[in-house]
Amino acid sequence: MDIGDLTDAVLKDVRRPRTYPAVSLLVPTRRREPGNPEDKVRLRNALTEAKRRLGEDPKVSRDVRMDVEKQLDAAASEVDFLHPAEGLLLLAAPGEHQLWYLPRPVPQRVVINGTFLTRNLVAARIGEEPYWALVLSDGETRLWSGGGPHGGHLEEVTGDGFPVTPAIPDQVDALPGANFANYGSRPSPYRTERERQYLRSVDGALGRVLERDPRPVYLVGLPVSLARFEEVSAHGGAVTARVGRGGAASATAAELRGLLGPAFDDCHERRRVDIQRRLVDARGQRRYAAGLDEVWQTVQEGRMALLAVEEGYETAARVEDGHLVVAGPDAAGSPDGVHEDIVDELVEAALDKGSEVRFVPDGDLAEEGHIAGVLRF
Repeated sequence: MDIGDLTDAVLKDVRRPRTYPAVSLLVPTRRREPGNPEDKVRLRNALTEAKRRLGEDPKVSRDVRMDVEKQLDAAASEVDFLHPAEGLLLLAAPGEHQLWYLPRPVPQRVVINGTFLTRNLVAARIGEEPYWALVLSDGETRLWSGGGPHGGHLEEVTGDGFPVTPAIPDQVDALPGANFANYGSRPSPYRTERERQYLRSVDGALGRVLERDPRPVYLVGLPVSLARFEEVSAHGGAVTARVGRGGAASATAAELRGLLGPAFDDCHERRRVDIQRRLVDARGQRRYAAGLDEVWQTVQEGRMALLAVEEGYETAARVEDGHLVVAGPDAAGSPDGVHEDIVDELVEAALDKGSEVRFVPDGDLAEEGHIAGVLRF
Protein backbone atom coordinates (compact mmCIF):
# COMPACT_ATOMS: atom_id res chain seq x y z
CA MET A 1 0.00 0.00 0.00
CA ASP A 2 1.04 3.57 -0.60
CA ILE A 3 0.98 6.24 2.07
CA GLY A 4 -2.07 7.74 0.39
CA ASP A 5 -4.00 4.66 1.55
CA LEU A 6 -3.28 5.51 5.20
CA THR A 7 -6.63 6.85 6.36
CA ASP A 8 -7.41 7.51 10.02
CA ALA A 9 -9.24 4.18 10.20
CA VAL A 10 -6.36 2.26 8.63
CA LEU A 11 -3.80 3.88 10.94
CA LYS A 12 -5.97 3.07 13.96
CA ASP A 13 -6.03 -0.57 12.90
CA VAL A 14 -2.28 -0.73 12.28
CA ARG A 15 -1.61 0.75 15.72
CA ARG A 16 -3.77 -1.67 17.71
CA PRO A 17 -1.99 -4.28 19.88
CA ARG A 18 -1.18 -7.60 18.22
CA THR A 19 -0.61 -11.09 19.50
CA TYR A 20 3.12 -11.30 20.18
CA PRO A 21 5.27 -11.25 18.12
CA ALA A 22 4.44 -8.30 15.87
CA VAL A 23 7.39 -7.99 13.49
CA SER A 24 8.22 -4.75 11.65
CA LEU A 25 10.88 -4.61 8.95
CA LEU A 26 12.16 -1.29 7.63
CA VAL A 27 14.15 -1.60 4.41
CA PRO A 28 15.66 1.39 2.56
CA THR A 29 15.26 1.40 -1.22
CA ARG A 30 16.44 3.61 -4.06
CA ARG A 31 13.64 5.73 -5.45
CA ARG A 32 15.83 7.04 -8.26
CA GLU A 33 17.02 3.54 -9.18
CA PRO A 34 13.97 1.26 -8.94
CA GLY A 35 14.92 -2.36 -9.43
CA ASN A 36 18.43 -1.89 -8.04
CA PRO A 37 19.75 -5.35 -6.98
CA GLU A 38 20.93 -3.91 -3.65
CA ASP A 39 17.29 -3.46 -2.59
CA LYS A 40 16.69 -7.19 -2.84
CA VAL A 41 19.83 -7.87 -0.81
CA ARG A 42 18.69 -5.49 1.94
CA LEU A 43 15.29 -7.14 2.10
CA ARG A 44 16.81 -10.60 2.22
CA ASN A 45 19.14 -9.55 5.04
CA ALA A 46 16.25 -8.06 7.01
CA LEU A 47 14.23 -11.25 6.62
CA THR A 48 17.19 -13.33 7.77
CA GLU A 49 17.68 -11.18 10.86
CA ALA A 50 13.97 -11.27 11.73
CA LYS A 51 13.80 -15.05 11.44
CA ARG A 52 16.96 -15.46 13.50
CA ARG A 53 15.57 -13.30 16.28
CA LEU A 54 12.24 -15.12 16.22
CA GLY A 55 14.07 -18.42 16.55
CA GLU A 56 16.04 -17.12 19.55
CA ASP A 57 13.03 -15.60 21.33
CA PRO A 58 11.89 -17.88 24.18
CA LYS A 59 8.44 -16.25 24.15
CA VAL A 60 7.72 -17.47 20.61
CA SER A 61 6.54 -21.06 20.19
CA ARG A 62 7.51 -23.13 17.18
CA ASP A 63 4.02 -22.97 15.63
CA VAL A 64 3.77 -19.21 16.08
CA ARG A 65 7.27 -18.72 14.70
CA MET A 66 6.45 -20.75 11.58
CA ASP A 67 3.23 -18.76 11.08
CA VAL A 68 4.96 -15.38 11.38
CA GLU A 69 7.82 -16.48 9.12
CA LYS A 70 5.20 -17.50 6.54
CA GLN A 71 3.58 -14.08 6.83
CA LEU A 72 6.96 -12.36 6.39
CA ASP A 73 7.67 -14.38 3.26
CA ALA A 74 4.22 -13.53 1.91
CA ALA A 75 4.80 -9.80 2.46
CA ALA A 76 8.23 -10.03 0.83
CA SER A 77 6.79 -11.83 -2.20
CA GLU A 78 4.43 -8.89 -2.79
CA VAL A 79 7.23 -6.32 -3.06
CA ASP A 80 7.42 -4.62 -6.44
CA PHE A 81 11.01 -3.43 -6.69
CA LEU A 82 10.09 -1.24 -9.66
CA HIS A 83 7.72 0.76 -7.47
CA PRO A 84 9.38 4.13 -6.77
CA ALA A 85 9.80 4.43 -3.01
CA GLU A 86 12.38 5.52 -0.45
CA GLY A 87 11.68 2.56 1.80
CA LEU A 88 9.62 -0.51 2.55
CA LEU A 89 7.74 -1.37 5.72
CA LEU A 90 6.83 -5.02 6.11
CA LEU A 91 4.51 -5.91 8.99
CA ALA A 92 3.82 -9.47 10.10
CA ALA A 93 2.05 -11.04 13.06
CA PRO A 94 0.24 -14.33 13.58
CA GLY A 95 -2.30 -14.65 10.78
CA GLU A 96 -1.62 -11.36 9.00
CA HIS A 97 0.86 -9.29 7.04
CA GLN A 98 1.03 -5.88 5.37
CA LEU A 99 3.37 -4.16 2.93
CA TRP A 100 3.80 -0.38 2.78
CA TYR A 101 5.80 1.72 0.32
CA LEU A 102 7.23 4.77 2.09
CA PRO A 103 8.02 8.10 0.38
CA ARG A 104 10.67 9.05 2.98
CA PRO A 105 14.14 7.59 3.63
CA VAL A 106 14.25 5.00 6.41
CA PRO A 107 17.02 3.14 8.26
CA GLN A 108 17.26 -0.63 8.00
CA ARG A 109 15.68 -2.04 11.15
CA VAL A 110 13.96 -5.09 12.54
CA VAL A 111 11.63 -4.52 15.50
CA ILE A 112 9.79 -7.27 17.37
CA ASN A 113 7.17 -6.07 19.82
CA GLY A 114 3.54 -6.36 20.82
CA THR A 115 2.58 -3.66 18.31
CA PHE A 116 3.71 -2.76 14.82
CA LEU A 117 6.22 0.02 14.22
CA THR A 118 4.13 2.98 13.05
CA ARG A 119 6.35 6.02 13.58
CA ASN A 120 7.55 5.91 9.96
CA LEU A 121 3.98 5.63 8.72
CA VAL A 122 2.94 8.60 10.84
CA ALA A 123 5.96 10.62 9.73
CA ALA A 124 5.31 9.77 6.09
CA ARG A 125 1.67 10.72 6.47
CA ILE A 126 2.56 14.04 8.05
CA GLY A 127 5.24 14.55 5.40
CA GLU A 128 2.74 13.65 2.71
CA GLU A 129 0.97 16.94 3.49
CA PRO A 130 -1.94 16.49 1.09
CA TYR A 131 -3.05 19.73 -0.52
CA TRP A 132 -5.30 21.13 -3.22
CA ALA A 133 -3.96 23.27 -6.06
CA LEU A 134 -6.66 25.49 -7.56
CA VAL A 135 -5.62 26.82 -10.98
CA LEU A 136 -7.75 29.81 -11.93
CA SER A 137 -8.26 31.20 -15.42
CA ASP A 138 -11.01 33.07 -17.27
CA GLY A 139 -11.91 30.10 -19.44
CA GLU A 140 -11.61 27.19 -17.02
CA THR A 141 -10.62 26.48 -13.42
CA ARG A 142 -8.95 23.17 -12.62
CA LEU A 143 -8.40 21.47 -9.28
CA TRP A 144 -5.43 19.22 -8.59
CA SER A 145 -4.91 16.82 -5.70
CA GLY A 146 -1.33 16.67 -4.48
CA GLY A 147 0.87 15.40 -1.71
CA GLY A 148 4.25 13.98 -0.86
CA PRO A 149 7.70 15.45 -0.27
CA HIS A 150 8.21 18.75 -2.13
CA GLY A 151 4.77 18.48 -3.70
CA GLY A 152 5.28 14.83 -4.65
CA HIS A 153 2.58 13.72 -7.00
CA LEU A 154 -0.25 15.68 -8.60
CA GLU A 155 -3.45 14.33 -10.07
CA GLU A 156 -6.20 16.40 -11.64
CA VAL A 157 -9.64 16.16 -10.07
CA THR A 158 -12.28 15.42 -12.69
CA GLY A 159 -15.41 15.36 -10.60
CA ASP A 160 -17.08 17.25 -7.78
CA GLY A 161 -17.87 19.98 -10.28
CA PHE A 162 -14.33 20.32 -11.65
CA PRO A 163 -13.15 21.60 -14.02
CA VAL A 164 -15.38 24.65 -13.66
CA THR A 165 -16.18 26.70 -16.76
CA PRO A 166 -18.08 30.00 -16.99
CA ALA A 167 -21.78 29.75 -17.73
CA ILE A 168 -22.90 31.30 -21.03
CA PRO A 169 -24.98 34.27 -19.90
CA ASP A 170 -27.57 34.53 -22.68
CA GLN A 171 -28.60 33.29 -26.12
CA VAL A 172 -26.77 36.06 -27.97
CA ASP A 173 -23.44 35.08 -26.47
CA ALA A 174 -24.16 31.46 -27.37
CA LEU A 175 -24.39 32.22 -31.08
CA PRO A 176 -21.33 31.32 -33.18
CA GLY A 177 -19.30 34.25 -34.33
CA ALA A 178 -17.83 37.32 -32.75
CA ASN A 179 -20.09 37.38 -29.72
CA PHE A 180 -19.18 33.86 -28.68
CA ALA A 181 -15.49 34.12 -29.53
CA ASN A 182 -15.16 37.39 -27.64
CA TYR A 183 -17.56 36.55 -24.83
CA GLY A 184 -17.08 39.06 -22.05
CA SER A 185 -14.05 40.63 -23.69
CA ARG A 186 -15.14 44.24 -23.22
CA PRO A 187 -15.26 45.77 -19.73
CA SER A 188 -18.80 46.31 -18.50
CA PRO A 189 -20.87 45.88 -15.35
CA TYR A 190 -22.34 42.74 -16.92
CA ARG A 191 -18.92 41.26 -17.49
CA THR A 192 -17.90 42.03 -13.90
CA GLU A 193 -21.03 40.35 -12.55
CA ARG A 194 -20.52 37.32 -14.82
CA GLU A 195 -16.96 37.02 -13.51
CA ARG A 196 -18.20 37.14 -9.93
CA GLN A 197 -20.83 34.49 -10.66
CA TYR A 198 -18.16 32.30 -12.22
CA LEU A 199 -15.82 32.72 -9.27
CA ARG A 200 -18.67 32.01 -6.84
CA SER A 201 -19.35 28.76 -8.67
CA VAL A 202 -15.64 27.90 -8.38
CA ASP A 203 -15.74 28.68 -4.67
CA GLY A 204 -18.88 26.59 -4.23
CA ALA A 205 -17.24 23.58 -5.87
CA LEU A 206 -14.10 24.08 -3.79
CA GLY A 207 -16.20 24.33 -0.63
CA ARG A 208 -17.84 20.97 -1.30
CA VAL A 209 -14.42 19.37 -1.76
CA LEU A 210 -13.03 20.98 1.40
CA GLU A 211 -16.03 19.86 3.42
CA ARG A 212 -15.30 16.26 2.50
CA ASP A 213 -11.50 16.48 2.60
CA PRO A 214 -10.08 19.63 4.24
CA ARG A 215 -6.55 20.43 3.06
CA PRO A 216 -4.39 23.52 2.53
CA VAL A 217 -5.13 25.23 -0.78
CA TYR A 218 -2.52 26.65 -3.14
CA LEU A 219 -3.98 29.24 -5.52
CA VAL A 220 -2.40 29.58 -8.96
CA GLY A 221 -3.28 32.20 -11.57
CA LEU A 222 -2.83 35.81 -12.57
CA PRO A 223 -2.58 38.06 -9.50
CA VAL A 224 -5.72 39.96 -10.51
CA SER A 225 -7.65 36.68 -10.83
CA LEU A 226 -6.46 35.49 -7.43
CA ALA A 227 -7.46 38.80 -5.83
CA ARG A 228 -10.95 38.70 -7.37
CA PHE A 229 -11.44 35.10 -6.30
CA GLU A 230 -10.48 35.84 -2.71
CA GLU A 231 -12.92 38.77 -2.68
CA VAL A 232 -15.86 36.39 -3.18
CA SER A 233 -14.49 33.23 -1.56
CA ALA A 234 -15.84 31.95 1.74
CA HIS A 235 -12.83 29.67 2.15
CA GLY A 236 -9.93 32.09 2.42
CA GLY A 237 -8.83 30.45 5.66
CA ALA A 238 -7.83 27.33 3.73
CA VAL A 239 -5.48 29.24 1.41
CA THR A 240 -1.88 28.65 2.44
CA ALA A 241 -0.04 30.18 -0.52
CA ARG A 242 -0.58 32.07 -3.75
CA VAL A 243 1.38 31.64 -6.97
CA GLY A 244 0.81 34.62 -9.26
CA ARG A 245 1.40 33.06 -12.64
CA GLY A 246 -0.72 33.10 -15.78
CA GLY A 247 -0.99 30.35 -18.38
CA ALA A 248 -1.11 27.56 -15.81
CA ALA A 249 -4.56 26.35 -16.86
CA SER A 250 -2.99 24.16 -19.53
CA ALA A 251 0.01 23.08 -17.43
CA THR A 252 0.88 19.43 -17.00
CA ALA A 253 1.33 17.90 -13.56
CA ALA A 254 5.12 18.22 -13.84
CA GLU A 255 4.90 21.86 -14.97
CA LEU A 256 2.49 22.73 -12.18
CA ARG A 257 4.70 21.03 -9.61
CA GLY A 258 7.58 23.20 -10.81
CA LEU A 259 5.47 26.34 -10.38
CA LEU A 260 4.49 25.29 -6.86
CA GLY A 261 8.01 24.34 -5.76
CA PRO A 262 9.07 27.72 -4.29
CA ALA A 263 5.74 27.97 -2.43
CA PHE A 264 6.27 24.51 -0.90
CA ASP A 265 9.78 25.41 0.21
CA ASP A 266 8.56 28.63 1.76
CA CYS A 267 5.72 26.90 3.63
CA HIS A 268 8.03 24.18 4.96
CA GLU A 269 10.54 26.73 6.21
CA ARG A 270 7.80 28.80 7.84
CA ARG A 271 6.49 25.68 9.57
CA ARG A 272 9.98 24.76 10.77
CA VAL A 273 10.55 28.26 12.13
CA ASP A 274 7.11 28.21 13.76
CA ILE A 275 7.94 24.99 15.64
CA GLN A 276 11.19 26.50 16.91
CA ARG A 277 9.37 29.67 17.96
CA ARG A 278 6.72 27.70 19.83
CA LEU A 279 9.40 25.75 21.68
CA VAL A 280 11.28 28.94 22.63
CA ASP A 281 8.06 30.62 23.81
CA ALA A 282 7.10 27.54 25.82
CA ARG A 283 10.48 27.52 27.55
CA GLY A 284 9.97 31.12 28.65
CA GLN A 285 6.47 30.29 29.91
CA ARG A 286 7.63 27.17 31.78
CA ARG A 287 5.47 24.99 29.53
CA TYR A 288 8.39 23.12 28.02
CA ALA A 289 9.78 19.58 28.16
CA ALA A 290 12.98 18.24 26.59
CA GLY A 291 14.88 15.00 26.63
CA LEU A 292 13.55 11.46 26.54
CA ASP A 293 12.59 10.97 30.19
CA GLU A 294 10.98 14.38 30.72
CA VAL A 295 9.01 14.11 27.49
CA TRP A 296 7.93 10.58 28.39
CA GLN A 297 6.65 11.74 31.77
CA THR A 298 4.58 14.58 30.35
CA VAL A 299 3.16 12.46 27.52
CA GLN A 300 2.01 9.87 30.06
CA GLU A 301 0.29 12.65 32.01
CA GLY A 302 -1.53 13.86 28.89
CA ARG A 303 0.04 17.31 29.15
CA MET A 304 1.79 17.45 25.77
CA ALA A 305 0.31 19.89 23.26
CA LEU A 306 3.08 19.71 20.63
CA LEU A 307 5.66 16.94 20.36
CA ALA A 308 8.65 17.66 18.11
CA VAL A 309 10.94 14.76 17.20
CA GLU A 310 14.01 14.63 14.99
CA GLU A 311 13.27 12.43 11.99
CA GLY A 312 16.13 10.02 12.57
CA TYR A 313 15.94 9.78 16.36
CA GLU A 314 15.57 6.25 17.68
CA THR A 315 16.68 4.53 20.86
CA ALA A 316 15.87 1.65 23.17
CA ALA A 317 15.03 2.27 26.81
CA ARG A 318 13.73 0.61 29.95
CA VAL A 319 11.65 1.93 32.81
CA GLU A 320 13.46 2.05 36.16
CA ASP A 321 11.92 3.61 39.28
CA GLY A 322 9.35 5.48 37.21
CA HIS A 323 11.90 6.97 34.82
CA LEU A 324 13.12 6.11 31.35
CA VAL A 325 16.71 4.95 31.17
CA VAL A 326 18.34 4.68 27.76
CA ALA A 327 19.44 1.10 27.12
CA GLY A 328 22.72 0.16 25.49
CA PRO A 329 23.17 -0.50 21.77
CA ASP A 330 22.94 -4.27 22.35
CA ALA A 331 19.51 -4.05 23.98
CA ALA A 332 17.53 -4.59 20.75
CA GLY A 333 15.69 -7.85 20.97
CA SER A 334 16.33 -8.23 24.69
CA PRO A 335 13.27 -9.53 26.58
CA ASP A 336 14.32 -7.88 29.86
CA GLY A 337 11.81 -5.03 29.95
CA VAL A 338 13.46 -3.11 27.12
CA HIS A 339 11.25 -0.95 24.91
CA GLU A 340 13.00 -1.47 21.60
CA ASP A 341 11.73 1.73 19.99
CA ILE A 342 10.60 3.96 22.80
CA VAL A 343 10.43 6.95 20.44
CA ASP A 344 7.81 5.19 18.34
CA GLU A 345 5.85 4.39 21.50
CA LEU A 346 6.07 8.03 22.59
CA VAL A 347 4.72 9.20 19.23
CA GLU A 348 1.81 6.76 19.47
CA ALA A 349 1.05 7.73 23.07
CA ALA A 350 1.10 11.42 22.16
CA LEU A 351 -1.29 10.85 19.26
CA ASP A 352 -3.61 8.85 21.52
CA LYS A 353 -3.79 11.81 23.90
CA GLY A 354 -4.54 14.33 21.16
CA SER A 355 -1.08 15.88 20.87
CA GLU A 356 0.16 17.50 17.69
CA VAL A 357 3.21 15.57 16.44
CA ARG A 358 5.80 17.12 14.13
CA PHE A 359 9.03 15.69 12.76
CA VAL A 360 11.95 18.05 12.20
CA PRO A 361 15.28 17.62 10.40
CA ASP A 362 18.04 15.86 12.31
CA GLY A 363 20.10 18.34 14.30
CA ASP A 364 17.26 20.82 14.91
CA LEU A 365 16.84 19.51 18.46
CA ALA A 366 20.41 18.46 19.21
CA GLU A 367 20.63 20.61 22.35
CA GLU A 368 17.24 19.33 23.55
CA GLY A 369 18.17 15.66 23.32
CA HIS A 370 16.54 15.18 19.91
CA ILE A 371 13.01 15.41 21.31
CA ALA A 372 11.07 18.27 22.91
CA GLY A 373 7.57 19.54 23.41
CA VAL A 374 5.18 22.30 24.34
CA LEU A 375 2.97 21.54 27.35
CA ARG A 376 -0.72 22.30 27.62
CA PHE A 377 -0.31 23.42 31.22
